[in-house]
Amino acid sequence: MASESNFDGPPVDTGAVNPADPGSLLAIPTDAAGAQRLNEGAKQFKALAQSGGFSINEAGFRAYEKICHEFLDGYSGMNLELAFLRKPAKMGSSDYSVQVANFNTQIADGEPVDQALIPNMNLLKEGFEKILEALKIARKNYRETEDAHQQVFAKGLGEGS
Repeated sequence: MASESNFDGPPVDTGAVNPADPGSLLAIPTDAAGAQRLNEGAKQFKALAQSGGFSINEAGFRAYEKICHEFLDGYSGMNLELAFLRKPAKMGSSDYSVQVANFNTQIADGEPVDQALIPNMNLLKEGFEKILEALKIARKNYRETEDAHQQVFAKGLGEGS
């Protein structure tokens, strides 16, 4: 199984996710466009692994898995706290207080959806889940390739005896 991935060079475009470079996927974006890029890149990364175009050894898998779990575990921990942002805070009864409270909920989970915090956090979560799935497939690809190489090597030794 030939690998189409290149881990020796920098990402093709530092502003975009490069599915052939898992490191570019795991740079956590801080804006809506970045969350979308990570999610799209994760889809491409998974498709690349599914097609056999990407494999990863156990050490590499563990390193990237740790990063994914750090985000996903952190997300799980803050998910309940994010739910509080959906409700206007009690900041007083003045018109200004109500406006500020409503503005805060709008930023958290309002329109436009692609610019609100909670939908983008959910998009990041989906992206990291896809990256983790892709890594598991890529690790399986690596193991299968290694097994095939060991069988060929063993067969070659057996024929020479």
